[in-house]
Amino acid sequence: MKKLLTFVLSLFFSFAINICNAEDNVSIGTQTNIDTQKLNVILDGNNYDGMNIYDISGSKFFSLKEIATLFNARQQWYSVSKKVSLNLNNRSADIYYDTRKVSFGRKKDKLSVPSLMVDGVVYVPAEFLELKNFSEISDTVVKFDAKNQILNVTSKSNISAVRYYTRADNTEIVIELEEKMTHTVKKGKNSIIIAFQRGKVAKDSVIADNGAIKDISYETVGREAVFTINLAQTPSSVKIKKYKRPLKLVVDINHSKPVNMAKPREIYLADTVAETDKKLTEDKVENKVKGKSESTVVAAKTKETKKIEIVSETDVPVMDKKVIADESEVLSNPDEKEYEDDSSNEKVKNIKTNIVADDNIIDNSYTLVDDTESFKDIMPVPKKKDISKDAKIIVLDAGHGGHDPGAVGPHGVKEKDINLAIVLQLEKIFKRDKNFKVILTRDDDKFIPLVKRADIANKKKADLFISVHCNANLKRENSGFEVYFLSENASDTEAFSTQTLENSVIALEDADDEKTTALQKLLWSMAFTEYINESSELAGLIAGEATGRLKIPNRGTKQANFYVLRGTQMASVLVESAYLSNYTEEAKLQKSSFQKSVADAIYEGVKKYYARKENVK
Repeated sequence: MKKLLTFVLSLFFSFAINICNAEDNVSIGTQTNIDTQKLNVILDGNNYDGMNIYDISGSKFFSLKEIATLFNARQQWYSVSKKVSLNLNNRSADIYYDTRKVSFGRKKDKLSVPSLMVDGVVYVPAEFLELKNFSEISDTVVKFDAKNQILNVTSKSNISAVRYYTRADNTEIVIELEEKMTHTVKKGKNSIIIAFQRGKVAKDSVIADNGAIKDISYETVGREAVFTINLAQTPSSVKIKKYKRPLKLVVDINHSKPVNMAKPREIYLADTVAETDKKLTEDKVENKVKGKSESTVVAAKTKETKKIEIVSETDVPVMDKKVIADESEVLSNPDEKEYEDDSSNEKVKNIKTNIVADDNIIDNSYTLVDDTESFKDIMPVPKKKDISKDAKIIVLDAGHGGHDPGAVGPHGVKEKDINLAIVLQLEKIFKRDKNFKVILTRDDDKFIPLVKRADIANKKKADLFISVHCNANLKRENSGFEVYFLSENASDTEAFSTQTLENSVIALEDADDEKTTALQKLLWSMAFTEYINESSELAGLIAGEATGRLKIPNRGTKQANFYVLRGTQMASVLVESAYLSNYTEEAKLQKSSFQKSVADAIYEGVKKYYARKENVK
């Protein structure tokens, strides 16, 4: 009886195992149709080329070889067991092709469809990269947007931002931390090297060229995040401090030779950015040849409809007719040096600066003090009584708000939210400087008519008015940072398009606001000549400071007839931080580190503006 029972049980388990294997295994036949399409990959906020999305039998797959290249991993093949190991960060992911099984060490997962081997290439279901276990071994966060075919890969980091601020006598470098970490600091060859134990940071750099430091480069090396501050002159001393609230390490570099705060920065475009922009244009042409349609998301800003519409590149954004000026408003012959071929970045000249003069010989004679045994409690903020009597009043305007979302990105990111986040960062920076008083037109999500924004600045007798926005265009590949100052005519067709988009907000305003805007136009004609030169200078200085910080095309300064600037009785500019309609820049705009970099560029530009005014005196 026992033998019979044992035999029956063995048959049952054998049958169960065969059923499970039948579910896991797949037969794809000798002829497999694979539809290959280009995948938009954003790696740590930058474009990455070399990944495709494969449609096999109605399911989305990635090539394991392309995954290995993207994540800098090594493949090991085990043909007998139909397994490929993906080795990265001293850990491995095992993919069993022709089954749904994957394992990460002792942890196992099961995919919704099997991995496949076709013509010697292993394809894994798209969901593989979003698995929690893969995130742990790759130290990344991966999000796949199947609808728009966008793969966003962000390296995990416990260091959130790297910033620097320049004064005549010292440069302050701030490294913002997510958690407490031990560190070491030493003098390198013409550099200062700081290593954070257990630190993680995506490889990048910040170009300073401010007369004291050249740049700050950083990357994860083994189990350390290593920061190299390349010097442009021998410091008189360097002091390092830590703060608890917020958690950050501050490097205070005292200059042996004062830097010229009034010197404007050259605006240049890195070669890598130009190549990326060129590649995007080539991909667009290729897609059109293949008959693929492209669409982007823009916000329709009219009284009748406030919904987001998907429009093709052949369509025109929905705008209220009364805010669309005649095409004759566009300057027919803009300054060729500044505006030639604005739609392409290939003609932007790379300007190489060499700021190390003969009298700036770098040596290791300076004093390096690491004063971080105990954390300082909080970074000092000037008290009201400490603020300078002649402090400049800066009005910061976060564009859009409330029922006016502004532009809306492909993933639904609203311009009004990004604008406010940048302005709130700016407020923090200005509040730490006793030379400025800052006023916000809005500090939450509310709608303020354009004319009332200018009125706030006028009533407060502001010295500067800065309106912060994000750009958008039906051409998805358009990208970059730019700063506008007021002009009766738009400087080029791109500026005219931006002007039309931003001015369309007036369609959401009531009749009284429109009457006030008409009066504002009369006042503007009187104030225009007085402030245009100052506004132009401020715009140029902000654009110059953005170059080394943002790592996106720098489109420089432009002119346009923006309603929000027209009634201001002081120097005023409108900053377009990046293109929300661009997949890559939409991802960047959501990152706190990018928002802080935009804020830093504006702040440093304002400081240089007043340094130049003092220099003239």
